[in-house]
Amino acid sequence: MGIVDRSAPSVRGNLGEYNKIIKVNSNTTFEATGSNEASAFIVENATNVVVHGSGGGHIPGSSVTAKEVIPIGVKKVVIGATGVVYLLK
Repeated sequence: MGIVDRSAPSVRGNLGEYNKIIKVNSNTTFEATGSNEASAFIVENATNVVVHGSGGGHIPGSSVTAKEVIPIGVKKVVIGATGVVYLLK
């Protein structure tokens, strides 16, 4: 009996384009630096949201389509009294 006789694991790890999700709630400034740097984001509630790009610049949440994946690297998210953003890694 060798490796050939083993079955594949049920959870295989990093199979998707994005494999980790970080939820950023309202009243939060989240520094997505180092291991938290995201390669895309989804805005669930765009009110009071500002997303800062990993290469510089920023975009208000109202300028993107809610609930769609935006493939822009993120280094910081600032959310006021309302708003929700999901960072994808």
